[in-house]
Amino acid sequence: MKWLLRFTVGLTVSFVVTMIVVVTSFITTMFSASEIGVRKFGLFGALFFEPHEQANGATALEIGVANGAPIAVVFAASLVFYVAVASVLERLKLHKKRLLQADPD
Repeated sequence: MKWLLRFTVGLTVSFVVTMIVVVTSFITTMFSASEIGVRKFGLFGALFFEPHEQANGATALEIGVANGAPIAVVFAASLVFYVAVASVLERLKLHKKRLLQADPD
């Protein structure tokens, strides 16, 4: 049951971390795209941002996901990292508990 809970929390934490990375990368890409009509890529080619000038002088934006693989890699890496850290912390707690319960000889 602990593994299921740890995995579920890991999925949630990984999703939040991935969204933070995606949004930060998108904002960075957006502010680096100063030329009109030039497509800029961010997060290892996962996101794209391209401003266009319309006929009436307004600026239109084309944004999206060009490749989902880097986003999936970020998600998987953060999930593995979280589960590994949570497992190590749990084992350290158990080890500490055993040391405190040990009889001094």
